[in-house]
Amino acid sequence: MEGIFWLLLQTLPLLTAAAFIFFILGWRWRGQKSQQGTQIQTQQIDAENIAAELARQERDSARNQAEKLQQSLTQTQAELKESLDRQIFFQKEILRLSDDLKLVEQSPLSEVPPTDLEQQSLAAEREAMVEERKAIAEEREALGTQREALLKLQQDLEEAEKKAPAKKPRATKKAKPKAKKAVPSKPDEPNQ
Repeated sequence: MEGIFWLLLQTLPLLTAAAFIFFILGWRWRGQKSQQGTQIQTQQIDAENIAAELARQERDSARNQAEKLQQSLTQTQAELKESLDRQIFFQKEILRLSDDLKLVEQSPLSEVPPTDLEQQSLAAEREAMVEERKAIAEEREALGTQREALLKLQQDLEEAEKKAPAKKPRATKKAKPKAKKAVPSKPDEPNQ
């Protein structure tokens, strides 16, 4: 029995030193492995954040382009309405002048030769009618070009709206703050 105690006394410090060395080496290995895992996760999160930021920038640029197209479309529609109103006004004015001309030609005084003043006013009215007809023709041409521009803007707006909602950014994970390495009181507890 005395030999067993002596053997235990001689091997106990060696076994304790070996256990302590293995504990320290295991703790370092565990710390390095968890640190590598957090680095990989941090890199993945950073890559996802960059992709999400690019998607947000694309979405914002598509929204800005859609807003610009909408504004130009609204402006073109307002110009189109204004030109239609002018065209209607000119048409009404032509009708009024042609009615006035018919009344003057059909009046009983038409048998009496018109005076120089009446001839001048009739000539002026005819010139005004010709000018208004030219203005109406110009308005029609402008109206046609504005309609073409309006159709093009509507097509561009539809294309921009199709492109805008195409990508949705993924939700990203937040990186955990790195904890300080501390030696726990019990070796079975995980490092937090």
